[in-house]
Amino acid sequence: MIYLIDGSIDGIFTAIFNSYLTKKFPSALTDGDVQLELGEELIEVSTDCEKAERVFNKLYKILPKKEVERIFIAIRSGDPAKHTVIFNYVVKTINAGKCIYDKYTEIDVFNFDRLVSQVQLEAHRFKGFIRFSKADNGVYYAKYFPDNDINTLILPHFIARYKTMPFILHDLNHNVISAHADGKTKTVREKITPLDIDDEFSKLFKTYYDSIFIKERSNEKLMKNYMPKRYHKYMPEKNELL
Repeated sequence: MIYLIDGSIDGIFTAIFNSYLTKKFPSALTDGDVQLELGEELIEVSTDCEKAERVFNKLYKILPKKEVERIFIAIRSGDPAKHTVIFNYVVKTINAGKCIYDKYTEIDVFNFDRLVSQVQLEAHRFKGFIRFSKADNGVYYAKYFPDNDINTLILPHFIARYKTMPFILHDLNHNVISAHADGKTKTVREKITPLDIDDEFSKLFKTYYDSIFIKERSNEKLMKNYMPKRYHKYMPEKNELL
């Protein structure tokens, strides 16, 4: 039995509520097309915010706030299995009636922690990998292609760093745009054609990289560990090397 949900955290929690209600638990959750195997059944679950809230309230009684927040981080993962992983982790937590985050020998706990760690690691990396360019209207613009939905996670870092600088963060993979100016911030989810800007900042990144790069001491393997090649396309000091 596979549950078809809308992909939201409320959709997952509605599926959890329905599972306890019917005493039937699915083998997996999906928010898209799925190839059913012989004997499998696909059941569509309509998101019910009231049911989802009851599951949330149950978790808040069991878990500390920080652990509940990790569920909201996990849903940002780009892993297609994330819905099933979160479902299994929450169900196991409810059944245990206590925090199980440190039981890494449990496969459901391990998989959940892996999701959270992947999102947090990528968010940390992009705080250093983001490259801004200055548009003609004076707004600084940065486009990037993360594996996970991290735009609003890294936004506070750049707001604190560039308090008076109007800027736009454009996640091309998840079609998320966050804009900040005059102390106000807005995030929208919409597919918009990215800007292509080659300004003095882009040239500065290239010049700086060329000045510190020592060909004889190059360690490409180590470089890729810290700066994965899939991120290079939108880094001006690297994209010419692709």
